[in-house]
Parts: sequence; C-alpha cells; structure tokens
Amino acid sequence: MHIISQVHSRACLLIEMATIPEPKRKTCSYSFHREPLTSLIELGSFVTDDRLKSFVGRYGDILTVLKTVVDPVPLQTLLQFYDPELRCFTFQDYQLAPTLEEYSILLSIPIQHQIPFLDVPKEVDFRLIARALRMNVKEVGENWKPCGEVVGLPLKFLLRVARDEAEKGNWEVFHAQLATMIYGIVLFPSMPNFVDYAAVSIFIGGNPVPTLVADTYYAIHSRHGKGGAIRCCLPLLFKWD
Repeated sequence: MHIISQVHSRACLLIEMATIPEPKRKTCSYSFHREPLTSLIELGSFVTDDRLKSFVGRYGDILTVLKTVVDPVPLQTLLQFYDPELRCFTFQDYQLAPTLEEYSILLSIPIQHQIPFLDVPKEVDFRLIARALRMNVKEVGENWKPCGEVVGLPLKFLLRVARDEAEKGNWEVFHAQLATMIYGIVLFPSMPNFVDYAAVSIFIGGNPVPTLVADTYYAIHSRHGKGGAIRCCLPLLFKWD
C-alpha cells in the first residue's frame, strides 16, 4: 500500500509539472540587411560549368553562398533561442551551435592547420595584395581608399577590373578578383559596396572558416537582447539553420 501511495504521489507530481506553463520568452526584433548583389551575381554567371570545378577547387563553394536567398523569418525565430551564457541556441530538449566542421562542409573549404586571422596588419603591403588580386601594385595603391573606420577597395573599382579580365578571357585572374569581392561583400561584410582590408587579408590567408564562425558568434552575441542589425555572413547562417 505504501508503494502504491508513493507511485501515485510521483505520478501527480509529474502531471503537475507537465501542466505548468513555460515562462514566456522575451522576444527581440533583429534586422538582416544585405547589400544588393545583382552585379556580383551577374559576374558569378561567367563561371560556367566548364570552369566551376576549377573555381570551387580553389576558393570553395562560395558562389552558392552568393546566390542564396535569405529568408529573415527563420533567422528571426532562431535568434530568439540564443543563450548568451552557453553561447548556443537552447531549445526545450536540445542545443544547437554552428561548428567549424559544419561551416567547412557548407563551404567546401577545408580548415587549415594554421593560426586563424586575428587582425589586419598595421602596414598595408600593396605588393602582397596586388599579387593576390592579380593586379599591378600602382593600380591597387591608387584605388586604396578609406571608408568609415576601415580602408580597402571600392566594389565599383573591383567590378570594373573583373569585367575587363572576363572579356579578355583571363579566367584565373577573374576568379581571384570575383572571390575577393565575395569575401568582402558576402562572407565578411563591413561597409556598403566596399571590400575592406580585413576581408582581403582573410582571402590572402586562405583559412576563412574559423573567422566566419567567430564572426557569426560575435554578431549574434553582441546584439543579444538589444535587437538591431545582425552583420555577418547571413547566407551561411541561413544555410546552417
């Protein structure tokens, strides 16, 4: 009889716990602004099927990220479940968090065994940048501009140069310049229509995945509970979600 009474008491407790409503979650409104990508997508169409394998092999599947249409509703919902203490998205029965391996798979870019990008160099090495973008040093130096608190290259200039290379059939050069623009505008957005020094440095380093993951966490964590614009690689976060 005593055992039956204990079982009954526990059953009642479980029923009571099940009927207690969860506290209402405080919602916060976020915005997900993206720059118009028409010009970049148009350039991306020059990477035809016969050249796609070469491009992806060198720079990863960043063209897919470029063409990804971001629906803000799932992202808005996802961010309501961010747990700032655990640095992950906490649901009733499980937790989710973007990982290096997942981003690496989504981008088809392996994680390099090297120190990830930490900060832009104090001195601008125009020779290094020119070599990476397949341009001459003078051309890079003359078009290197400040924009807000950063420096780099205007997208308008890079679009013009890349179109010229495509018309000449210089596909390796074109691919490098297109990839750099995708880094600056889509993967690591900073200022509108501008590819900043940080994005160029990450492109040169060839190990973007750790920085992408860190950038995503920082963007979400820094705006948690405050709302406002989430500035990171939104297409990649959307694909992960």
